[in-house]
Amino acid sequence: MTKIRSISISGFRGVRKTLSLQPNANSCLVYGDNGTGKTTLADAIEWLYFDKVKHLSSEEVGKKGEGLRNIHLGDAADAEVNVEFSDSKLNCTKVLEMDGDKLQSSISNKSTELVEYLQFSEQENLLLRYSELVSFVLSTKGEKLRTLSEIIGFGDITKTRDILQKVYRQLSRDIKASNFENQINHYQSQIIDQLGENVTSDKQFLSVVGKLISELGIEAPLKTLDDIDGVLEKVKKPDDSGEQKRETFLANLSDRLVNVPVSFDQLEECYSAYKGKFDGIVQDIGKLKKLELERLLTAGNDVLAKDVHEEESCPLCLVEQSTDDLKSALELRIKDLEAVRLENKELKDAKSEYQNALEAARRVLTAATIDPQCLEDENEKHKKLLEKLLSGIAKFDGPLKSSIVDGKELEVVAALDTERTLLESLDELCKKDVKQLRAAKKNDPKWDAHSKISIATNAYQQIRKMAVVQQKIELQRDAMEDVFRKFLDVQKQAMQSFLLTYSTRIDQIYQFLNPGERVENIRLVPIEKGDDLVGLTIEYDFLHAKAVSPPQKYLSESHLNCLGIAVFLASVEAFNKKNKFIMLDDVISSFDTDHRKRFSDLIVEEFDKYQVFLFTHEQAWFDIVKNRVKSKGWNVLNVKYNDTEGTHFGTVPKSLKEEIQSRLSSGGEAGLGNLVRIYLENLLKHVAQHLEVKVAYRPNDINEDRMSAELLSELKSKLNKCKCTELTSDKVISRLSDATFIGNKDSHDYFSGMSAGDVMAFWTDVVDFEKIVRCGDDKCVELISLRYHDPVEKKIRCKCGKLSYSWTK
Repeated sequence: MTKIRSISISGFRGVRKTLSLQPNANSCLVYGDNGTGKTTLADAIEWLYFDKVKHLSSEEVGKKGEGLRNIHLGDAADAEVNVEFSDSKLNCTKVLEMDGDKLQSSISNKSTELVEYLQFSEQENLLLRYSELVSFVLSTKGEKLRTLSEIIGFGDITKTRDILQKVYRQLSRDIKASNFENQINHYQSQIIDQLGENVTSDKQFLSVVGKLISELGIEAPLKTLDDIDGVLEKVKKPDDSGEQKRETFLANLSDRLVNVPVSFDQLEECYSAYKGKFDGIVQDIGKLKKLELERLLTAGNDVLAKDVHEEESCPLCLVEQSTDDLKSALELRIKDLEAVRLENKELKDAKSEYQNALEAARRVLTAATIDPQCLEDENEKHKKLLEKLLSGIAKFDGPLKSSIVDGKELEVVAALDTERTLLESLDELCKKDVKQLRAAKKNDPKWDAHSKISIATNAYQQIRKMAVVQQKIELQRDAMEDVFRKFLDVQKQAMQSFLLTYSTRIDQIYQFLNPGERVENIRLVPIEKGDDLVGLTIEYDFLHAKAVSPPQKYLSESHLNCLGIAVFLASVEAFNKKNKFIMLDDVISSFDTDHRKRFSDLIVEEFDKYQVFLFTHEQAWFDIVKNRVKSKGWNVLNVKYNDTEGTHFGTVPKSLKEEIQSRLSSGGEAGLGNLVRIYLENLLKHVAQHLEVKVAYRPNDINEDRMSAELLSELKSKLNKCKCTELTSDKVISRLSDATFIGNKDSHDYFSGMSAGDVMAFWTDVVDFEKIVRCGDDKCVELISLRYHDPVEKKIRCKCGKLSYSWTK
């Protein structure tokens, strides 16, 4: 995995000349006061990887790149960011130059390896700033899901699931629209009317037909349904009279009308669904505006994609800007409007289904009106009823012409109750007329037999065909449902497994930062609506309450920031597959003292395999981390700023311990006693924290002013209670305890006036004390801590175990 070997920046952001850093794949601790430009390093990396700096990408900052070039840079000079990686094939220089009055960026390395690497890196977590700490934690449920889906590729899986679900639902709709049950019942009624009984098999059908022709004295072979045509020839071939044509027309019309009620039901359902989605958008003005904006941006993106506009400017306002920059900006804004885009897609799908349902209802009735028999005078009533039905359906055309741009809800279309009554009248009329036609031929037994056999045969064959089609399509639907359900189960299991692993790591990191607190079992929980995963929420157990959400309900700002860091670092471990470095820019600004120390422990202990760039303007925390990483190979840097060089590296500020030792060597006695007192108090606070030494409650500001005497007294009590005889008998603790003056806050002037010999003796005791509580191994340098307590051997240890003492809880 990739790490950074060197970074060189010229004319970029705060760097007026050149700022060079050679971490050689090792971690870096970067200190700098606010305004010195330490964030320039993070900005440079963000620009290289993502072609933008997020906090400089607003409209107020100006056109792209305007805030990236150093303000003192001449037009002929370029801003450059050069990075060398652990994989030399990725080494590159990115340049930002003036081209006339436009800014253009280019990159030196055009290799496929770099292009693919940068594309892949866009999905990785490389940089965390203080302003972004809680963005995921406080985002909406839907935004959390979209964020994770993009990273883990869950969106592509969801698309596959949506396709399977769409096919399954379409097959279900086709079965419903085919109206198999009603059509089969209709044809079964025809068989009963003609043959006097229901028929369920070929054998039964042939037997009934055989009886019918035997009554006429006709003999004909009847072994299969194919023999029916021969039987009809022997019975009597109907003439081609108008009555016969009319009867056929009426019978076919009656058959067609069977499916119309179902088509009416679907039309009303589709209209209702479309109206609900349409009105939901129109009623929300903000959503309506976003939808219009999304349309405009999508249209603009299409124009750029088709190279219709060849100038390097915006095709709408003609402001000069590169096509690549425009495309990137449009795609980013379209992505921000993803939710409303999806809602618009759902609206379009609902409209399409509505149109299809309307056409399906109209198609059946229109087919009847174009039959030549429909124009005959004796069928005038049927024609008028058909026209009334078509006219009634036409009222559903109106809503399809409405546009959400008008901002008005869809007109209310009355239900098809009147049309259903007309439909029943038409069906009854058809049956009545057919009955009358057949009654007129009743005196001709052969004609009557021919008619019965012909109609019954057609009905029986239709039932057989429908049964085959119904079976096939239902098998397809059932198979697709089975595939869909299994896919859904696998998808849910995969998501739940991922969320469990991911949540477990988030909780582990959070507990590392907040040991012993009653915020536990932090987890990401999926939110489902039917078969759809619609969001994610963060739940946790708080005190006696289970499954509390959202995090901000009870957590303080500092704890929310801890959760934000936990999410980011867990994401780094889970998702970063190409890069082994991260940048943390001033992320501890709102942390209290305890959280700052634990955060430095977390980075050093849990993320020692990563190259970490840690930026801070906090001197105290810088000292803590500097002491923590001095034997870990970290680069420690101090960023300064002046008008001549701009942002540059200066002398690294000394830690408090280094400052004391330096003054003792050089004879700088002024204020030295107070520095030793401050060092001791800070050391005792951390020892007390690691050994869980309990002291009386003090408010935050007074708590920070606890003095050494109180801490030493309570520490001795703890050591005695836990039978840590090695430490209780150590003379250095007794010497420090006997120095009662260190507990008098009013005697700080005494420290300032101590002689060099007194200060040296006091400092020697402090150093000796630190030696007995902190491991001397350069690979460890940890304080003894209850985190490393061994209850079996009744020992308390440092992390590596080389420093240990007896300890009985």
